[in-house]
Amino acid sequence: MTIIADASSLILLSKISVLETFVERNDATISKIVYNEVIKGKEKGREDSIIVEKLVQESKLKVKIPNKLIKNKIEKLFNLRKGELDVISLAYKTNHAVLTDDKKCLNAAKALGIEFIVSLDVIIVLYKKNVITREKALECINRLEDYGWYSKNLIKSYLEEIK
Repeated sequence: MTIIADASSLILLSKISVLETFVERNDATISKIVYNEVIKGKEKGREDSIIVEKLVQESKLKVKIPNKLIKNKIEKLFNLRKGELDVISLAYKTNHAVLTDDKKCLNAAKALGIEFIVSLDVIIVLYKKNVITREKALECINRLEDYGWYSKNLIKSYLEEIK
């Protein structure tokens, strides 16, 4: 299954040092707008932008442009920003899932019946597949709590799933 990721999820997974592992184990795609959003950080020396650029150059992270008609239709239905609009547009009417931590994007995916995961789910899957250790998974979730905008209860439930 292809997973279409937004900029915030790429940045979060990069900050907790699992983006490369995730991309190597999944068919991951981003839109050109998402790519440009992340690459802007290169000017500020942000490591996540360098990692994403490298993954795209190595063809481990594919870049696609959504169909304009689908994008216009999605835009009329939901109030999404450029990157999130592209993510939903690329996943619409496909078997692709969405990787996002953006509330509006998650709501659009739910409304359209698009499968989705959040960055916390990535950690759980990597842990359950023995790709990362229990200690690494716990560290990642704790770091996501610092970087992300998750509720304490949500973080607690993910930590409990690992313990």
